[in-house]
Amino acid sequence: MKINWDNHEVLPAQGIALSRRFAFGQEMSCLRVEADQSGDLNLPQHWHTNEQWVVVTEGSIRFVCEGTEYELNAGDVAYIPSGQKHTATYVGPEGAVLLEFSAPPRLDLAPGSIVPSSMRYDD
Repeated sequence: MKINWDNHEVLPAQGIALSRRFAFGQEMSCLRVEADQSGDLNLPQHWHTNEQWVVVTEGSIRFVCEGTEYELNAGDVAYIPSGQKHTATYVGPEGAVLLEFSAPPRLDLAPGSIVPSSMRYDD
């Protein structure tokens, strides 16, 4: 099945200059994130029980996982195991487009969902 991202509504990004669109199946979900501008993201460090894979398709981002900072450029892939603290910190000068795959699916992101957020901010 082909996903046409233009057919998926843009999700609110809580004050951050990102465009996010979401698709999900029974066992995994995919969040497409576009950042048109460079700069600091100021996202709080968090964790969740979902495993997460991040694939950068355009541009670059910086993120921190369990205290180690990584630079991801177009074509790079990162894996975040369940329960590990992480955050995205910076979008490179050309912006970025990335896909975040989560298993189990992040049903809390589905439009109209009443599922509680899977994000945790505590230690």
